[in-house]
Amino acid sequence: MKPEKEQNIEKQIKKHIYGKSQSAIVTFPTGFGSTALQEVEEILNNLWFKQKFNSKCTLLKNEILIENVHIFALNEILMRSLCLTDLRLILLEEKAVGKEAFAKHCQSIAWDYYLQKSMSLKVKVDSVASKAFHESGLKEILANILKDKCLEIVSGENTNETTALYAQLYKDKLTVSLSLCGQPLYKRGYRGTLSASAPLREDAAACTITKAFQFLQKHKQDLKAQTLMLPFSGTGTFAFEYLLSQLAHAPCLLNREYAIQKMPLFRKENFSFLLKKANEFSKLNLLNSLDNPFHILSIDNAKQANAAFLENIENFKNKLDNSLQELFINSFYKSNSSNEKILCENFLKLNIDELLQNANFGNVFLPLNPPYGIRLNDKGNSTVFYANVGKKVSEIRAKLKNNNSHLFGFILCPSEDSWSAFCKCMRGAELETYHFTQGGMDIRVCMFV
Repeated sequence: MKPEKEQNIEKQIKKHIYGKSQSAIVTFPTGFGSTALQEVEEILNNLWFKQKFNSKCTLLKNEILIENVHIFALNEILMRSLCLTDLRLILLEEKAVGKEAFAKHCQSIAWDYYLQKSMSLKVKVDSVASKAFHESGLKEILANILKDKCLEIVSGENTNETTALYAQLYKDKLTVSLSLCGQPLYKRGYRGTLSASAPLREDAAACTITKAFQFLQKHKQDLKAQTLMLPFSGTGTFAFEYLLSQLAHAPCLLNREYAIQKMPLFRKENFSFLLKKANEFSKLNLLNSLDNPFHILSIDNAKQANAAFLENIENFKNKLDNSLQELFINSFYKSNSSNEKILCENFLKLNIDELLQNANFGNVFLPLNPPYGIRLNDKGNSTVFYANVGKKVSEIRAKLKNNNSHLFGFILCPSEDSWSAFCKCMRGAELETYHFTQGGMDIRVCMFV
């Protein structure tokens, strides 16, 4: 039998957490606010575990505010989202003028709902235009309040905290929130060794894929890809994110842990129900079926990147059910002369006619993320390089058109000149451009169909 104190806390959690609506903060890759908002609203409008509240989502400058939402719905967003970075439950929103008010409000939070002794915590304080402006002092106040509520409070880089607590003061309005994720949501768990080429984050990759298919629907409603062609395939992020998004394979099925699973408020029954639903809705078992023939054609002449990709393929495979592993591995195109999952060739010199003779690729989705060194312009003239990529894409587009197939996709460009050089070579294609930030760089994404 559970101790009386523990039983009392569970009753309070049931009343104050599960019996009332909550509010939360969502963060996303910079530049993808509308895409993230659309994903959140789509999940809330199609919940596997229905809620009794009508939630409201508001896109702010760098985050999304979700109001009037059930904690089960937040758990579902956590488990299904591809485009989000973090999901934080709001613990408190109050006016706090000065350090004494800050301390009083923080002490009033029912920490026993959220923290337990086995958890380690990172505390992040942001104070703007506030009278309690010394962030280090505010962090020390929080640390003193929390020191007996958790195992330890960590700081600095490369820490291994269970989760992070955020205290944000803006013009004396205090918001305290706690990450339900722990590790950022883009850390799916399939990526092992990272190359030195600053690979695209998984959440940003998922956003670019989502936007590409939305762009496609504007022009060809019923067009589906039979082949995912990956020039500059790098560590393979686009391959994995494509499968997760297009086959509705929720990232929670990759067996990663979330911070909420270690919190006193966690309800295992709900989590298990959502995992079961995720399995039911996944279409990964249709991969390479008679109705859905599909190839992943990976092309990269960088041996280091290829080695990392092969490692990630193995990681991803091992996170799938046994029944899905062979379907996944067999989706990679293998040429007659080689059994390798990656064509170790220069994309710009690729013999398209020879490839088309060996296989019927059908409609091709082509996401292009050229090597980071070239995007930084330290390996020759990036403008010339992007023009050559554009010419190659146009060549593939023409060859596929002759075979009654279509090409669609996008390219990441680091500058207006490289973007312009690529676009000039895409005569006859429908184009649309948007921007996002990657590694401090303003990236132009040119979508084409």
